[in-house]
Amino acid sequence: MGSLEAAVLKVLWSCDDALKPGEVLARLDLEPAITYSTVVTILRRLWKKDLVTRKKHGRAFHYRPSQSREEQVAETMIEAFSAATDPLAAVGHFVEQLSVEQASAFQRVLRRRR
Repeated sequence: MGSLEAAVLKVLWSCDDALKPGEVLARLDLEPAITYSTVVTILRRLWKKDLVTRKKHGRAFHYRPSQSREEQVAETMIEAFSAATDPLAAVGHFVEQLSVEQASAFQRVLRRRR
């Protein structure tokens, strides 16, 4: 995912309601600023990647994320671990990078899974 796509998703995740492209543009804090048509293009790409859903209201589409930020992060992690030649080693390296608090949370989740 590119940085513009990530910025647009961040805006969508921060809102409870679906947003029109103009509303997304108004909430984006990018330098240099981007145009309305660029936001529409990014939203269309995200929709084609199934990262957002859209519903037509009048003449405009309203967009919302298809997953929560946490679900998206988890999916990205699974894809990354699956891409490794040695997924177990990749998980090990990941766990070594966790803070003490993150490692404790990770252990709690694994205990619940058993």
